[in-house]
Amino acid sequence: MLFRELSLRLFLLILFNFQLSTFSLFAQNSLIPSFQRNQNVLVLNGNDSLSLAWAGGMNSVAFFNFDLNLDGIDDLLGFEKNGNRLLPFVQQNNHWHYTPEYTRFFPELHDWVILKDYDNDGKKDIFTYGLAGIRVFRNTSDEQLNFHQTTEQLTSFYYTDYSNIYASPDDNLAVSDIDHDGDLDILNFWVLGKYVHFQRNYAVENNLANGWLDFRLEDECWGKFSEGTDNNEITLLSYCQDKNEEPTRHVGSTMTIMDFNHDGLDDLILGDIDFAQVILLTNGGTQQEALMISQTTDFPNAANPVNLYSMPLVSPVDLNANGQQELLVSPADPSLSKSQNTNSVWLYEYDSLLQSHCLTTTSFLQQDMIDLGSGCYPVFYDWNGDGLLDLFAGNYGYYDSSSYINGFLNSYYSSAIAYFENIGTSAEPSFQLVDSDFGNMRQLNKQALYPAFADLDGDGQSEMICGCIDGTLILWKNNQITANFLNIDVGDYATPQLFDLDQDGKMDLLIGNRRGVIAYYRNISTLNNIDFQLENSSVGNVDVRDYELSYFGFSTPCFYRRNNETRLICGNEQGKLFFYDNIDNNLNGSFTLRSQYLAEKIDNQYFKIKEGIRIGVAIAYLDGNQFPDMVIGNFAGGMSYFEGLPEIPVSIEPADMTADIHCYPNPASDIIHIETKHKGDIQVQVFDAAGRIILEKSFNDNHFELNISHLNPAVYLLKIFNDTKSSVFKIIKK
Repeated sequence: MLFRELSLRLFLLILFNFQLSTFSLFAQNSLIPSFQRNQNVLVLNGNDSLSLAWAGGMNSVAFFNFDLNLDGIDDLLGFEKNGNRLLPFVQQNNHWHYTPEYTRFFPELHDWVILKDYDNDGKKDIFTYGLAGIRVFRNTSDEQLNFHQTTEQLTSFYYTDYSNIYASPDDNLAVSDIDHDGDLDILNFWVLGKYVHFQRNYAVENNLANGWLDFRLEDECWGKFSEGTDNNEITLLSYCQDKNEEPTRHVGSTMTIMDFNHDGLDDLILGDIDFAQVILLTNGGTQQEALMISQTTDFPNAANPVNLYSMPLVSPVDLNANGQQELLVSPADPSLSKSQNTNSVWLYEYDSLLQSHCLTTTSFLQQDMIDLGSGCYPVFYDWNGDGLLDLFAGNYGYYDSSSYINGFLNSYYSSAIAYFENIGTSAEPSFQLVDSDFGNMRQLNKQALYPAFADLDGDGQSEMICGCIDGTLILWKNNQITANFLNIDVGDYATPQLFDLDQDGKMDLLIGNRRGVIAYYRNISTLNNIDFQLENSSVGNVDVRDYELSYFGFSTPCFYRRNNETRLICGNEQGKLFFYDNIDNNLNGSFTLRSQYLAEKIDNQYFKIKEGIRIGVAIAYLDGNQFPDMVIGNFAGGMSYFEGLPEIPVSIEPADMTADIHCYPNPASDIIHIETKHKGDIQVQVFDAAGRIILEKSFNDNHFELNISHLNPAVYLLKIFNDTKSSVFKIIKK
């Protein structure tokens, strides 16, 4: 996994040796490229124009009705689990329009999101994953969208005291008015539980004001059923009789509360990790006490039941404002290599004559996007020699099939290269999908094919070199394929680029990899003989790993030139865009990192470009001006198009905020006071010696109290950071 639960041992070893270095996102007083999103670049698939071509693709999406433009009418908001991307859509003239400019108003969200109005003000608030718990953001929008975090960890009264409500990053719990008393309750699975806990909100009972969240564990076996330990079997009327025989692993599930049979009782729709079906549990109890009395395994109908690997999540939404909820179904499996990734958003519309939800499409919104399955790696190259740069894109793979080995789900993918011909002009590009399997590469049954093109041996014909998941290369020439090309192996996930780095007139080979560095192979080819020589296994000392989050970088290099100066933009695992210069005449030295993010202009303001995880980037001059344009591919299989703007100066204060922070007392037994001169949101994380995040908070005040009374006596690391700065302190719990 890519997120906060990842091991930080290497990072912490450095810290414990008091050798921590912190870096600004931008070097001081540097110029960085800036861009503006352009969704009007035409893309054709056959005779059809893709109206959402550059929306970035979809793999695993939860959907919600939400008023984005504050006009009083619900729009549609999606949350893509594969990359933590928000996907806002506004409906105009019966068509959904992708409106990513709204994402800048939302807080950073990850793993799962639920939108519910908990304070009864008519505006939906945010429930989302925190650290083994639930964060809550109140919707405080007025003239524009705005959210304020009300709690970092939602608590409930368990037996004798309050404790955080457990939530897994892999589950999708349920937030709804379970007892029908006017406030929101929560259903969640316990850590190793196969039973659903009912966290009842006592705000109404205690005459608390709207917006108060006062939970108590009301029922350890809500609905009186249990879920199988190693399968998706449901045992009805179990009454938790074997609750002391807990499984050895957590049963990951999705939960959707919905009165499916319109009898006034909340039914429960369950999806299970590693399985393709959802199960409807019908409630035969009362509004105050649920009792699941029957189950339906061919939900929502026998003709076209959900069959969507893996761990499908059902999102009830009203798409046409008629008061009747449609059902959108998409995978929610946390793995990046288990789920369906095309045709992975199923729409069931309600047929009033049949009184049933009927399947109308398996690719809702996807069918109008560039969506290449999982992973998308764009490359520009003039394949047909007409003077216009065409667009190619590799991918991690298209979903093929699944099987169970020793009870565990295994899914299989095959990678292909898509070819979009540029049918526009030198000032206005347009693209036509010509071939979804260029070079018939899918037959190789490889994953993570990453293409690069050039005439390498001077014979007037273009060759294609593809990187593979195993770190090797494939040469494609005249429809002939050579595997393990030149026995080059850069480790896993080879991402090649052909670029004349040393400016000798020959295309050199630059290859990124999972480690996050770039290998440089100089072109020493002669006529009809393609050959490369390794010059540097880590050219420029480029390293795009984020040691705080992962051991891997997944570097995807794109060298280009502007005003005869060589530049580098390199994507990474977390979706950052590293911008380097000081490259020319410095191939044996260290390139200068100017930024870990690039800027997007929205309403005359600049924001970080964030397009998901494991991104690939292609730079080219496409519209006739002097500024390079950019296409970004992401792991959800889609692309985003950005037109180039003038470079902007960026001056950020030094990255180390230590001098402006005071933490006391130290050692401490219960409370650590944190005082800072910084304004805005500040994040706090506490790490143990094994590299685990054991406490996480955020605050917006100059004085904050951190309660460590529950920690064991030991030495810990306290990290304090915001978007641009970070500092780490050693703290001792007495």
